[in-house]
Amino acid sequence: MLFGKKKEVEEENTLAADRIIMKEMVNDDELARSLVFEIRDGNPVVLNFEKLDEANGNKHLAFFIGATVALEGKTVRISEKIYLFARKEDFLDGSLRKWIDSIPRG
Repeated sequence: MLFGKKKEVEEENTLAADRIIMKEMVNDDELARSLVFEIRDGNPVVLNFEKLDEANGNKHLAFFIGATVALEGKTVRISEKIYLFARKEDFLDGSLRKWIDSIPRG
């Protein structure tokens, strides 16, 4: 079950930015599924879609955006092919916004 009952997260008062998982996305549906479980469980995920061709990149991006919406979360575009996916409650401590703002642009 993909969006079943949410398992309890043992966050131990860690900041959301300290729980970020960064991955380079490949064309692997099982990896995509496991990363959605990570988002559901309170671990923000940053994905780099640069190595995927356009069709697979769009397929996986749409999957993650849809899953994040279903989890009542938020998607943030970091750059052209890099995105952050997280639950809305992961933004409450302010650490994700601070992390995003610290990324050099240009």
